[in-house]
Amino acid sequence: MKQEDNVSVAPGEAVGVVAAQSIGEPGTQMVLRTFHTAGITSVVTTKGLPRIIEIVDARKRPKFPIMRIWPEKEIAKRYEKVREIWRKVEEVKTSAVISNFEEDLKAGTMLLHLDREKMGLYELSAKTIISKISKKEGTDASMAGDDIIKVKYKAKSVEATRKAFVEILGMAIVGIKGIIKANVQQADDGSFYITTSGSNMEEVINVEGVDKDMLYSNDIFEVYRVYGIEAARNIIAYELTEVIKDEGFTVSQRHIALVADGMTFTGKIKSIGRHGVAGEKESVFARAAYEETVKHFTNASFFGERDMLKGVAENIIIGKQIGLGTGLVKLEVKKEDLKKIKPKND
Repeated sequence: MKQEDNVSVAPGEAVGVVAAQSIGEPGTQMVLRTFHTAGITSVVTTKGLPRIIEIVDARKRPKFPIMRIWPEKEIAKRYEKVREIWRKVEEVKTSAVISNFEEDLKAGTMLLHLDREKMGLYELSAKTIISKISKKEGTDASMAGDDIIKVKYKAKSVEATRKAFVEILGMAIVGIKGIIKANVQQADDGSFYITTSGSNMEEVINVEGVDKDMLYSNDIFEVYRVYGIEAARNIIAYELTEVIKDEGFTVSQRHIALVADGMTFTGKIKSIGRHGVAGEKESVFARAAYEETVKHFTNASFFGERDMLKGVAENIIIGKQIGLGTGLVKLEVKKEDLKKIKPKND
């Protein structure tokens, strides 16, 4: 933390407005592109303004979820051990290890032509693939040649057979659902870690050898479900900081922390917009000033709501001095002193 970040805020300062301006102004200069993360093969992540919008809108799932999986310290510098974790993590579907397939829907059979090169890459055997496919109800799989697996499915209709074959092609042979791609990377200190395209913290955290305290995902709601609201708050602040930093801007950590706190202080993650923080304000005028003006005034009239005019937006609307800055100071005059004040003659 920088030294200026330790300076106390003066009473009455409009911290919300300052934070909004500090983050909003750089946002007008951010790019609208999606980047490949440098040094990470086939892992795509959202950067710039689109990522800022994803965060403050509290999207349930990021467009490009990613993870960083760190192994436990005892095995962090042992490549083979980290590779074992990689084998358990990356989802490998049937379609990823075959070169071609043939269907006979009337006979209820399908021939899978195995790709030995792809199988070697994922360190899979034909026996493993047959075992996985055979677990599907009504399905029998066996070798029909050197590199051919014959799948037999018992069904009464062609439509049911076709549906079953599509499911078999999309079936995960090994790995964790949602982890589309994973790569082993090496850090500056020589230790290894895994980066993924796709995220599933609920299952990855249970993989043997994974450091549960170092697990990272850019999916805010997933972090909330696994680690709780405080961790989600930290991820919001971290992600905002990283996006802004990547664009070459600097924003005080206090302003970013205020946004993260505002989104999570109730114990749940809320967006900044009309479906979250702005839409749940007590003031009718403040809600109406943001979006859906007619709806808010209609509902307020119908339910007999009262606006106590305690906030900033509602006081600005009616032309009343706000309770911030100099408006926070109240001047009192004693009765006897009032007599001493002579009115000016017109």
